[in-house]
Amino acid sequence: MANNGPTPIYKSLDDIRQRKQELRSLLQKDNGEITQLWQGLFAPSRPSTPTSKIQGFMTKGMGVVDGAILGWKLYQRFRPNKKAKSKNWLARLFG
Repeated sequence: MANNGPTPIYKSLDDIRQRKQELRSLLQKDNGEITQLWQGLFAPSRPSTPTSKIQGFMTKGMGVVDGAILGWKLYQRFRPNKKAKSKNWLARLFG
């Protein structure tokens, strides 16, 4: 945590309460800014041109194809009816 200057000197409980209220208001202000930025980060953008719409469809389509290919590769690798292969690399090399 960064030090923001000299340490304040408190002479009474009212000074502590006042500082606590100042810090609370600063935290609420920062929380509001963070919330606004967070919501803006995940807000969907609306494509405005036909080209950007087509580009969005292509991107989503390629994601689906990529996922299907990955699923097929994993199925081929770990399918339950696969012949048991020898785990010894020498036996596979010479046998």
